[in-house]
Amino acid sequence: MNIILGTAKGLTYLHEGLEPKVVHRDIKSSNILIDRQWNPKVSDFGLAKLLGSESSYVTTRVMGTFGYVAPEYASTGMLNERSDVYSFGILIMEIISGRNPVDYSRPQGEVNLVDWLKAMVTNRTAEAVLDPKIPEKPSSRALKRVLLVALRCVDPTAQKRPKMGHVIHMLEADDFPFRDERRGSRETARERPFEKRHVESGDSSGYESSIQTSKSVWKREEQL
Repeated sequence: MNIILGTAKGLTYLHEGLEPKVVHRDIKSSNILIDRQWNPKVSDFGLAKLLGSESSYVTTRVMGTFGYVAPEYASTGMLNERSDVYSFGILIMEIISGRNPVDYSRPQGEVNLVDWLKAMVTNRTAEAVLDPKIPEKPSSRALKRVLLVALRCVDPTAQKRPKMGHVIHMLEADDFPFRDERRGSRETARERPFEKRHVESGDSSGYESSIQTSKSVWKREEQL
């Protein structure tokens, strides 16, 4: 989890902390360096592109690593920070599962990591995607959270992917709502119908709005 969160913070700085912003264009496991304390560092900026505030994308030759490249960038050459978000989603899946993005040595339904993981989630076998070599197993709650983030990052529609700042907020949020908790809150409300409800408003990061406006994502999460 520390590697995932640290990488997310590094990308957030590139996308939101610099002007012009930096699109890395080659986020993958071999470009994430780890120190002795397991702190990640984003490396290898040889393919990076600058994107000014006046531009929503830059058209460039398609570069990157097979399996990590966002579909819209691969098909049109139009690049922006959402392409890095897609690659980051693949990276999460790779860390959690221990599998390569594309592995032709596996059975037909498991060659593509994204398709396989989506199928596992749909079949409610999400915990089976966890790499058995991970020394400390995450809790079921933490696994659900990180898988949901990964699925949002690899959304086929670029504009539906969250910004990296939102990704950090989702990864860090202890109050991230899951199915069982929402059911429990509804049952509590029925037991105390006259009790006044109080809802905390979201902060400036846009976390609350990203939750409320992504009903399709909750449908996926319901199946985790």
